[in-house]
Amino acid sequence: MKRTKKEFIPYNDYQDRPFGLKWGTSFSMEELTTSIEKNNQFSQKKTKSKPLMSPNEIDDVLIKAYLKNKRVAVYLNARDQLGRFVEPVEGQFKGEYYTDYFVIEERAFMWEDVRYVELIEKIIESKEN
Repeated sequence: MKRTKKEFIPYNDYQDRPFGLKWGTSFSMEELTTSIEKNNQFSQKKTKSKPLMSPNEIDDVLIKAYLKNKRVAVYLNARDQLGRFVEPVEGQFKGEYYTDYFVIEERAFMWEDVRYVELIEKIIESKEN
């Protein structure tokens, strides 16, 4: 059986978008289910609310962290778009603090933005060994 080449002869001025533009925003089923699962996990996560500490109490914890070479978790007063407290920031305190703020791993935290600071009991090994 002999086949002839099929040609489309436009009957008006309409030109459809090329395939890449038409379907460029489509997602595979795996991508779709993965993103739905991530959204579900984000919406269902619960961050523990910690009591508000005074700057002196925060200072005491930071001094212990510095002297014992331990990491700290910093709980902020900030909330996410769903009204929950944001996840704590973890890092090592290297002794840098001032009147307005203190620094944990090169990130500055204003004293009034911090809700709670706690020691992480895992010992940090020195890089010099």
